[in-house]
Amino acid sequence: MRVNLEARAAAAENRRAQTRARLIEAAISVILEKGHESASIEDFVAAAGVSRGTFYNYFPTIEDLLHHLNSQISEELNQTLGPALAGIEDPAALLAAVVHRILATFVADPVRGWLALKIEATALPRQAVFEARFNAIHGAAVARGRFRDCDVAAARNLVFGGFRMAQRDIVMGEAGPEHAVDLVALMLIAFGLTPEEALQISRDAFEAARA
Repeated sequence: MRVNLEARAAAAENRRAQTRARLIEAAISVILEKGHESASIEDFVAAAGVSRGTFYNYFPTIEDLLHHLNSQISEELNQTLGPALAGIEDPAALLAAVVHRILATFVADPVRGWLALKIEATALPRQAVFEARFNAIHGAAVARGRFRDCDVAAARNLVFGGFRMAQRDIVMGEAGPEHAVDLVALMLIAFGLTPEEALQISRDAFEAARA
């Protein structure tokens, strides 16, 4: 009897996982088609083929669903960064590598790029995983004298804001991928690097991200 109960529990959990995945996939297609502002719960449940009650069992509000999507995209991106950043000791080069590799991911996967762009337009909180990564890089850069000491929140807003505008322009085809080379170089210059070194670091990170 114990085996049967465990098997039933496992089967129920598997069904829940499948339903959640179906809702997520449906949400992606709806948001890409209509945008987050025009999409309704009816759109999501119709696309997923579930009832409204089922939707509420997993996501109490549309904002909860969007937050889950945003977290999922961020976690997937963060996981891909680990191996790519291994061995980079200079925090300035590390920051350049992070920005260029995330932008390169969106260029290579336009669907994900569009989805991230649409979700970023919401009032959802920023993703802690990337804030923590930036804070660590900035702290190390200041400690080693690579960046001038400044308020970390201001530094973070500079990088995140610049990244989001570049993401928008590149995804929408208003700028080419190489637009990011000058953008990242300008970020590094603002933090205290010389224009020549900043441009070289950015160029190297850009090429490595697309190798």
